[in-house]
Amino acid sequence: MFVCIYLCLMMAQDVPSATTPPAATAPVPANSAPTNPPEIPASNSPATPKTKPAMTADSSMPESKPVAGPAPKQVRVLIDRFKESGGVIVREDDAVLVIRTTEGLEKTFDKSLLLGVFPLIEAPEGTPVIVQFRDGRRVEAELIRDELHQARVRIANIEVTLPREDFWALELAPSFEDSLAQLRLNIPATAWPQRVQLAKWMMSQNQPLAAKEELVEILRSYDSQEPRDLLARAETLIRMQTRDDSDKSKSKTSHSGSSKRAMDQPGLPTQRLSPDDVNILKVLEVNFERPPQMEASPDLAKKIVASYSNSDLVPADPAARKSMESWSPEQLLKLLFALKARELYQDIQVTSEPIALEIFHRRVHDNWLIPNCATSRCHGGLSAGNFFLFSTDYRSERTRYTNLMILLRSPALEGKPPLIDFAHPDQSLLIQYARPRIDAKFPHPDIPGWKPVLISGRESLMNDALLWIRGMHQPRSDYPIDYTPPRLGNSRKNEADSGPDR
Repeated sequence: MFVCIYLCLMMAQDVPSATTPPAATAPVPANSAPTNPPEIPASNSPATPKTKPAMTADSSMPESKPVAGPAPKQVRVLIDRFKESGGVIVREDDAVLVIRTTEGLEKTFDKSLLLGVFPLIEAPEGTPVIVQFRDGRRVEAELIRDELHQARVRIANIEVTLPREDFWALELAPSFEDSLAQLRLNIPATAWPQRVQLAKWMMSQNQPLAAKEELVEILRSYDSQEPRDLLARAETLIRMQTRDDSDKSKSKTSHSGSSKRAMDQPGLPTQRLSPDDVNILKVLEVNFERPPQMEASPDLAKKIVASYSNSDLVPADPAARKSMESWSPEQLLKLLFALKARELYQDIQVTSEPIALEIFHRRVHDNWLIPNCATSRCHGGLSAGNFFLFSTDYRSERTRYTNLMILLRSPALEGKPPLIDFAHPDQSLLIQYARPRIDAKFPHPDIPGWKPVLISGRESLMNDALLWIRGMHQPRSDYPIDYTPPRLGNSRKNEADSGPDR
């Protein structure tokens, strides 16, 4: 109900009234009145609770609640209203918690008598968190490091060190996907004005691709100037972001003086796709219904006439041939595809991302593939086995599309579907291995430290992955790119398939 009221109030404005969704917790000003903080997770709850020390009605101490999964490595322990401790977990079961303090002492606690056990957050720097201060304030921040006696965070782009006596704990902020899913629950599919406001909120969260897709769907049934204007803004921002990513990648390459990344760990593969490889991949994934930004070489029309003058697809009239020089890059590329003039594909430079590759970039690769699958302890390190993903410089196009090639060209395991199954996208091994083992048709091997990504409550991640796979060009053919995925014991050469239509 609150979300509906919130969106209705925003309908009369040009810009959403808040930069955080109603489902998320907004920052509380430092001078606001203290309130009791919400529950903070504990590592596990006791099987048979005993009587806990009494809490006064005006106390701001948080209640603890169970957390699923393995216990965190480091915790803060709230013994009573006046005593606290902290350390590394040595042993834990339903009834007892044993920690080792920084002084090397082992302490044993009856968990049913504790007021709370608060896990320290172990996440990459920059992870959005919420600081739960002891006076009741909740303030949004970016994590630098959560430690036993203090936490280092970035609040409003200012780095601060918070002593533990000032705050109870840090908690992970809800992700964009989780907040969006919560908002959608309260908006009917045909409530077009509310959905326009939802798209505005997406823009305020720096998610122009999500906003673009929402607005395209809205405009199919609700043709209005406001969503048209907002769509134009979203497309402009997408082009700017893509150009910025490309410029950063080129800058890093030019400063290094080599295509080899200086930060690649010794012993790991280094060979990535070349800039020409990246461009040809993008050319072959162009969707003419939603074309990316493209540029054609000035003499491309003349090259086509010189090489394919006898084709019925090329105008015979001299004036018509001359007019080809003013054709748009999209028109020229359509003709190249019809002629299958593959030697001229590089005369088209795709300067932004085709829509399917953009979804792969922002919603799959950067969103969960890299942080969950390409870590140094998984498929991004020395123990990656026969399936390796590049994580260094992962925001560059060369790294991103190299990882895409690895996904597409890695051979299928015996008795299992390929990593990307275009005939049955939901059966793709990449998706199956990202699901909880109990829900997967082809479960991920039971390896210590592995955690599923596509879990209940994060259905948007699954939908994004399926949207990407289904959006890739069909019918499929292999790219004319000489690249073999790095894996042990592999000597198979790539055999480029010219494909049926490009």
